[in-house]
Amino acid sequence: MSLDIAKKGIVSTFERAVSENIEYVEILFHGGEPFMAYKRIREICEWLWAREWPVNYICYATTNGTLIHGEIKEWLLKNKHRFCLGLSLDGTRDMHNRNRSNSYEKIDIAFFRDNWPVQGVKMTPSPGTLASLSDGIIHIHELGFCRNNCTFATGIDWDKDEHGNSVDYKKILQEQLMILAMYYLKHPDIIPVDLLNIKFIAVAAGKGGMTDKLCGAGSIMRCWTPDGQCLPCHLFYEVSKEKGEKLGEFDFSSPDRLSDERCRGCILETVCPTCYGGNYITYGDVSRRDPYTCVITKIRVLAGSWMIGHMLEKPCDYAALRDFDNDELAMIAKGVIMTQTFLEESGFIRELSNG
Repeated sequence: MSLDIAKKGIVSTFERAVSENIEYVEILFHGGEPFMAYKRIREICEWLWAREWPVNYICYATTNGTLIHGEIKEWLLKNKHRFCLGLSLDGTRDMHNRNRSNSYEKIDIAFFRDNWPVQGVKMTPSPGTLASLSDGIIHIHELGFCRNNCTFATGIDWDKDEHGNSVDYKKILQEQLMILAMYYLKHPDIIPVDLLNIKFIAVAAGKGGMTDKLCGAGSIMRCWTPDGQCLPCHLFYEVSKEKGEKLGEFDFSSPDRLSDERCRGCILETVCPTCYGGNYITYGDVSRRDPYTCVITKIRVLAGSWMIGHMLEKPCDYAALRDFDNDELAMIAKGVIMTQTFLEESGFIRELSNG
């Protein structure tokens, strides 16, 4: 990306923040691995920091950590109050090395934990590492990170690993999530990973309680690309590059219009993640969801409802619940009951039992 396009995107973002009464801006540098372009990032930031802007802002990047050494590390440490880092770390050493080319030893993990403790890590399980999911999440807790943004990739075949071997992902995921649920029940002061810490309040509130769509693409988030386009997120740029043409406008104004017809009437739609950019890459349709996500979400909420149901017996004992008031706890309990009833009456629990 040229400096001129970066400047244009930043100026445009602050103008929009003023016009829409947005009080805070996050300027995200995205890759690939963003620090392959360290000199350009530094150039953009030093231009940015030398000027006054109308609203508060922060710079941010998610990195695989392998280049955060020497000069780059020193620059980031000097500017850590205005440039935040998130680390991609896929669990244990073996899990990470399997997913990320034997790079675990190339990362100064303590540098991220000590300087940006609230950022946590971005963990992406793969079919090949799914059987170690609980070990990976617990490992990240034990490293001292307070947050683990563990999310499943979309647009991939969860029935096979990277070598083409069959993976019984439904059975493995059930087993791994129950191990995790037991871990959190035994360690009440640890906030569970979002895979299990489902927002059952949203289930109880229903689709009518949704005030926004499930992803910030195209609304609170915009992506400025190296060729000067302003797209909903970086994934849309992959389609643009493949087609060799610039993309038109996308309408993200209505959550209802972004709902997959196959999901209509599902009470879990309010907690079921979707990736509009991933949908567009795979199907050419932002509303068409990945079918694996449906199954994975149902397995997640089944385990999560069991875990939260037990925590609700003594909510003050658990970090996951102790900040909620009685009305909110009642809504969580309602969402748990609705979820378990839905999974039972829809036949999903029976399907899982039958393999």
